[in-house]
Amino acid sequence: MTKNKLFLFFCSVFVFQVSFASRIDNAFDALKQYDYFKAKQLFYRSLKKQPAAASYGLAIIYFRNDNPFHQLDSAYQFILRADSLYPQLTPKSKEKFALHNVNSFEINALKEKISSAFFQLEMQHPSELSLNAFLKKHPWSQEKFKAIHVRDSLVYEQVVAQHQSLAITQFLAKYPETAYLNRAKIQFNLFQYEEETKAGTLAAYIDFERNFPTNPHLLEAQDSIYKLSTKENTLAAFSQFIQSFPGNRNSETAWRKLYQLYTAEYAVDVIQHFQRDFPNYPFTEELNREQQLASAVLIPYKNNNKFGWMELSGQPVITAQYSSVGFFKEDLAWVEKDGLYGFVNKANDLIIACQFASVTDFEKGRAIVEVDGKFGCIDRTGKLIIPVIYEDLGTLTEGLHYMQLNGLYGYIDGKGKTLIAPQFDEAYSFNNGKAFVKLNNKTGIIDSYGAYILQPEFDEVAFFSDSLYVLKNEGKLIFLRHDQSIKASYFAEEIGKLVIDRAVLVQNNKVGYVDGQGALVIPALHDAFSNVVSDGEFVGNYAKVSKSQKFGIIDRTGKVIVPIQHQALGKVSGLIACQKAGKWGFIDLTNKFVIQPIYDEAYSFSDGLAQVRLATGVGLINTAGQIIVPIQFSAISLLEKQLVLVEKDGVFGIYRTNGKEVVPVEYQQIRKIQPNLLLLSKGAEIHYFNLETQTIIQPILP
Repeated sequence: MTKNKLFLFFCSVFVFQVSFASRIDNAFDALKQYDYFKAKQLFYRSLKKQPAAASYGLAIIYFRNDNPFHQLDSAYQFILRADSLYPQLTPKSKEKFALHNVNSFEINALKEKISSAFFQLEMQHPSELSLNAFLKKHPWSQEKFKAIHVRDSLVYEQVVAQHQSLAITQFLAKYPETAYLNRAKIQFNLFQYEEETKAGTLAAYIDFERNFPTNPHLLEAQDSIYKLSTKENTLAAFSQFIQSFPGNRNSETAWRKLYQLYTAEYAVDVIQHFQRDFPNYPFTEELNREQQLASAVLIPYKNNNKFGWMELSGQPVITAQYSSVGFFKEDLAWVEKDGLYGFVNKANDLIIACQFASVTDFEKGRAIVEVDGKFGCIDRTGKLIIPVIYEDLGTLTEGLHYMQLNGLYGYIDGKGKTLIAPQFDEAYSFNNGKAFVKLNNKTGIIDSYGAYILQPEFDEVAFFSDSLYVLKNEGKLIFLRHDQSIKASYFAEEIGKLVIDRAVLVQNNKVGYVDGQGALVIPALHDAFSNVVSDGEFVGNYAKVSKSQKFGIIDRTGKVIVPIQHQALGKVSGLIACQKAGKWGFIDLTNKFVIQPIYDEAYSFSDGLAQVRLATGVGLINTAGQIIVPIQFSAISLLEKQLVLVEKDGVFGIYRTNGKEVVPVEYQQIRKIQPNLLLLSKGAEIHYFNLETQTIIQPILP
């Protein structure tokens, strides 16, 4: 009996085990057939006896989204259970479950997939809180580092938006290993700099430099200290800065600007005075070189279509490297590079960078500059002393610049302060405290305060004499005293300059003369002729006049000295060009021909020489009629005392008044560019003529 009971017990156990094994197998078979209802029911019934395999199966069902049981939270719970229980299975159970692909690899793979699904959900509306929760629940996730990056990115963006160094500090304390570490440190330094210097005062920048010596914005603080300390742009300001902040990175710049301001009017003795006043100047070698160059005369030269400078000997000193250059003035010369202009010194140091569309030479330590069609003014350090905002800007004259702003003219002082508001259509430089202005096409005169001396009511206004203005309006000439009282008035077309107390007056095409008080001293009885205002001026005591297309000479009283009978006369001089029977000769004031009329054309004598023309060309003769400059040129004009410019076949040369050629007739252009220099251009070549040494200067090129 006992044996039978034992047999029945073992049989029941076997049947139960087989029944359970069939249940888990049936569950996986149902899962393979996508019979999720049956599979789910069987897996749940298997949880007690086969929890690892059943949890894995349920995790699959809850993970998949092709069934009504899809639920990621449940999938997450069951996969964690499967993952924790599977290692506890016996080898035999692992081998049996492997038939249904239940193994550690598949469990981990499903766990990764479930985590990835959670990550995708988090990315739809990511936040610091939700991403931190994800990282806590899914530390194994392949998206872990993506989640960290997204979280840090979101938090960093929010922290930066607060614009506070404390927020950055808290961020780094919370996430010390963030990929934004370097960027956060950069932002921290910037916010700290901005917070500590928000007052924008010199004291704030000084405190920052002292309290935060490792902050990278220390150099910006030093720049601000320099800018604020030297904003007045004076010798005292730069000197005080150098003494107070010797370690500032702008110290060398301050020294150089101090030197430029001190030497505004450049000369050797100014450099010596600077050395005496500032013995600690750090650039002693440069200073010695500057002193040597101060007395050097350098002039531009051209080579290979570039410009540099050479000595008067022709020896190049600064290599030709610029598109164009100017002459040195106050030790600085403008240079052009890439279409922009700046300034260099005689050592070719770039003192003011090439940044302007145009510039003028320095004069009294200032130069006018142009940017985008607007004009302003800089000093020798390159600092703007007048902002670049004006459409037109005149040179500083009697302490005032005329300027144009928004289409109207006014006046500013040397520092750019408006003294006379823009209100005129046109304005001119001051002369002896007075300036001409135009308004509505009428001319007036103002004083240096902008008050009208003469209202702008006249077509023309001019200074006639020390005590009179001459005004022209609708054909009427008015001689007005400076106290505004009328001295005289005439209906007249033209008035000439006052020369030796006489001025030409043209009335109804007749010519008379007024004196310095505007009184008519010679009635308008003579005929007007071509260029009468200039050619009819008194020369000494005599003037040329005309009547009935004949010419003669009168004296200061109007008395005829040379009969008005000549076909044509030149200007009044010791010997006057005179035409007779179609030929030209020269008469004296007694009306006698001193040089017979043999020339096709002639001009009155000046400084003992006269220009004459024959069929062969134009030349010069002396008062004895002797040829001094060959009569072979197409044109001749007085260039300088004892020098004449000659032209033949479109090229030019220079002769002395003694007839000697000093510059060959081979240059396309000859013009005066400096008090002692003439520019000679020939093709691409540029030469000079030194008026002091009477020699040609050419560059000595290899």
